[in-house]
Amino acid sequence: MSKWAITLQNKVIKEFEIEEGERLIIGRGDDATVKIDNTAISRHHAALEIQNGKPFLQDLCSLNGSFVNNNKIDFIQLHQGDEVKLGKFSLVCGTDFAGKKQLSSSALPMDLEDATIFAPGKPSPKKEGGNSGRNSFHLQILTGNAQPNTLTLAGRTSVKIGKAANSDIRTPGFFIAANQCFINMRPDGYYLIPQGGFIKTRLNGIPLQTPRKLHPGDIITIRSHQIRFEKLP
Repeated sequence: MSKWAITLQNKVIKEFEIEEGERLIIGRGDDATVKIDNTAISRHHAALEIQNGKPFLQDLCSLNGSFVNNNKIDFIQLHQGDEVKLGKFSLVCGTDFAGKKQLSSSALPMDLEDATIFAPGKPSPKKEGGNSGRNSFHLQILTGNAQPNTLTLAGRTSVKIGKAANSDIRTPGFFIAANQCFINMRPDGYYLIPQGGFIKTRLNGIPLQTPRKLHPGDIITIRSHQIRFEKLP
């Protein structure tokens, strides 16, 4: 488990922890795991996840972008000392925020004003939740007793597959991990991201060790469970 914090003007406004294999959504939406109530932050702004002990950050097509060392990113592995900016907020790890002062609640109205900040040089903003066509996909169970039988990806930026009770697709069975794999949306499509475990996640019969982009008709196999990635007509 590692500790992280959201900071503003060198002051900590929120601390949180993340475990191996966990994926946290940072945003201002009520369903965000780490909520930042400010209009500079999109409802689902970015996702932080730990894979094999390494932290990864994914921008979730946010309005104002996510930046690492002043470079706009889509998906990147984070390293000690990286400067991570989400809007006007900073995301920092571990001892990087140990000496920072906790932000008092009385300072919130002044420091967290509602003015939305747009990233320099970015095209005119698109309305959140707009349908660009990339969400016209679903997952279909072909074999096994995974539930539900069909899962639409419309409106989803992440899908968790495993035997955990809170999985989006639950795949029961011996040696299947609680978080067996994730399907994450990136600007160029959906990617299958395997997690460490005794049972390997397979894509079209090939065991995966690194993220792979999904294409219509691809078959994801987890023991007896087969799940097809399909494009809706």
